[in-house]
Amino acid sequence: MNRLFPLIAVTALAAFFASEARLNSQESAPKSPTEQLLALKASNAELLKKQQQTLQKLEELKLQAEQLRIWAKRS
Repeated sequence: MNRLFPLIAVTALAAFFASEARLNSQESAPKSPTEQLLALKASNAELLKKQQQTLQKLEELKLQAEQLRIWAKRS
């Protein structure tokens, strides 16, 4: 058991360093302030779109809940 541990550890480290997965810190960031602003603007627009979709789903759920309450009162 003690002899296998170094072999497994070395194999795992070799596999980790051989992988070409990019880390977030390794991604190329926009260089100029204008490019940074455009990237931020694009990510904000995407976030706003997701928030709008979530709000729409919540409003639909609210309407369905109100309709369910009406039907429950009638019964």
